[in-house]
Amino acid sequence: MADNSTTAILVVEFQKTWTERSFFHGLIKKEYELKNVYQNTKQLLEVARKNGLKIIQSPFILDKNDKERYKKIPFLPKLFGQFTANTWRAEYTEGIFDKSDIEVKGRTGFDNTKGSNLQNILKENKIEKIYFIGFTTDHCVAETMDTLLSNGYGCILVSDCTATRNSKLQQKIENKYLSIESKQIIEKIANLV
Repeated sequence: MADNSTTAILVVEFQKTWTERSFFHGLIKKEYELKNVYQNTKQLLEVARKNGLKIIQSPFILDKNDKERYKKIPFLPKLFGQFTANTWRAEYTEGIFDKSDIEVKGRTGFDNTKGSNLQNILKENKIEKIYFIGFTTDHCVAETMDTLLSNGYGCILVSDCTATRNSKLQQKIENKYLSIESKQIIEKIANLV
């Protein structure tokens, strides 16, 4: 039988840049609202925390004061000024982060493993299976899943807790990976204890 202690939820960039009034929000707004991503994610995280799953938050933070790391960050996020440290754009969306969550540090790429301590976090916590939520499905989420799948982790996309520019692109990614809806996970993890 599976064990909640070896399962984690990786929350990719659930930050105000994606969920509030920014240019990036405009890119995913239709899918984000249509699929009820915020409410699904909030409910999933609440149940997961109660049932002993580790929640790993992987924000994207652009900090010009960290010159070495900043140089390695892709051009596009810098161009649009999104995820800027010490601004609302880098903040977690209200109700998504909890002080018990583990935070990924040092990210420099769309792939959440680039420059970060994510793989160390997974090893230290003996994580074997990872549910992916966040933004965007076809970019940061998919790139990170590819890396972690190639390193032997069980990776599962949570379809109604992710969003991208349109439903066709979302469906393409859902078909590429093992995919599940949040209500199915809630039933699974609640029954594992």
